[in-house]
Amino acid sequence: MDADIEKGLESVLLGPKADPAVAHEVRPPARSARRAALALSATAVAFSFVCGATARRALRNMENDELTIWLVLALSFLLGALLLRMCAAVCELVWLERTWHNVPVALRKVGPVDRVGTFMLVGFSLVPGVAWFWKLGLVAGIVDGFEHIRAETPFRAPIPRRLGLAAVIVGWIPGLNVYLAPFMWEVFATRVDAACQEILALRAGGDRPG
Repeated sequence: MDADIEKGLESVLLGPKADPAVAHEVRPPARSARRAALALSATAVAFSFVCGATARRALRNMENDELTIWLVLALSFLLGALLLRMCAAVCELVWLERTWHNVPVALRKVGPVDRVGTFMLVGFSLVPGVAWFWKLGLVAGIVDGFEHIRAETPFRAPIPRRLGLAAVIVGWIPGLNVYLAPFMWEVFATRVDAACQEILALRAGGDRPG
């Protein structure tokens, strides 16, 4: 019983061990999480524009009683934009975790760290500073994993390594992390999802998705 518990904990913390005799299973992509992240990010951008407009209005009313009202409105929209982006980041993490499990077990590594499981993936993604470089490693691992799958199941959809890495790097830059990076990430994620769908269709013996 203790051995079973130990194996279960090891699988969660470090991920499962690779078994060459078992074919790697590709699961359907987390499209709902990806689309939710896109909608939340777009709404955050709208909130930030409204925040800027109300802040300018507050500056024009520095010497009258309307200053407080416009200032509170500006701060409220700013807080709303930040909360929306935080929710979008959670949805992006859900998509990332699902996609990571579509990478063959032997290739689930980030830099020198092997057998990256769910606990490790999520944990390092929440550490400030470390999360930036960790996400770069995850993107590289996803691309390498899908290219490995391509050798076994020759799908046509491209996996844009440079776009994924650029989306992460642009996300480090204040301003662009709200206005540009989420949408670059959406394009990258959409193409990875397209590859997943094509792989599933080929393995099921059907036609490639159009």
